[in-house]
Amino acid sequence: MSGAKAEDRARVKALVVDRLEQAGMARRRGVSAAVHEATMGRICERLAYMSDDNLMTLAETLLDSAPDGVWPSELVIREFARGLQEPPAAERRIVTSWLASIEGPKAEAGGHLVELYRWLLKHPRPPMAMDMRGIREQAAENARRCELTRDRIDRETASPEDRGWLEQYLRDRDAARALVDAGRGRKDEEGTAA
Repeated sequence: MSGAKAEDRARVKALVVDRLEQAGMARRRGVSAAVHEATMGRICERLAYMSDDNLMTLAETLLDSAPDGVWPSELVIREFARGLQEPPAAERRIVTSWLASIEGPKAEAGGHLVELYRWLLKHPRPPMAMDMRGIREQAAENARRCELTRDRIDRETASPEDRGWLEQYLRDRDAARALVDAGRGRKDEEGTAA
């Protein structure tokens, strides 16, 4: 993760951490103040992508789910947060690291970059050989659908669903390419620094 902006971390602190502490939420037994503070810092960093509304909802959800008045674990907080608002692809390490590695350019060259990107968004692990087969099959299907949809658009017979599907596909392609390009940029910088 690239590091959240200070103002975004401050929003999480004000809307979640401070809110829960003002309500009387106590740190877990056996957890030192330093460890608790470090956990709160990680939470502020990890949830900085969330909207104010979702942060306020998260705070209320955490209050309702902790009848004992003790802070839930970082894992529980992150799961609740994810249920309210998925982190953007750029905040998900598996997506950014995989596409920025040699795998991103290989997928782009192989014509399955969008499908790999979408797969990584859904799965918190690198794809295995059987996953890659499915990704390539989906890419072939999507390539046919792109061609068909573009043809329909040219003939002015495309449905709103066709257009919406293609627009989303192109947005995902652009987002995936941006992550691949960022990886190339980092490699170029490392090469010139060496």
